[in-house]
Amino acid sequence: MTEKVFAVKFMIKDGRIHTEMQNKDVNNQEAIGLLEMAKSQILDSLKVNRKEIFKSEIKKEAKKDE
Repeated sequence: MTEKVFAVKFMIKDGRIHTEMQNKDVNNQEAIGLLEMAKSQILDSLKVNRKEIFKSEIKKEAKKDE
């Protein structure tokens, strides 16, 4: 089986973004699909983390006898 590699590296320095890509036996369509998969995984992770950040509990108030 042939090994396929598609790697993207983002470097942020002094407010500027630089990218490097390595590609071995991956066509453009496959690369786009891989990027979409990575985007989906990041968004799913954000959803999970967002739920943890905003986790809430319903507290029952003690009833006051009048």
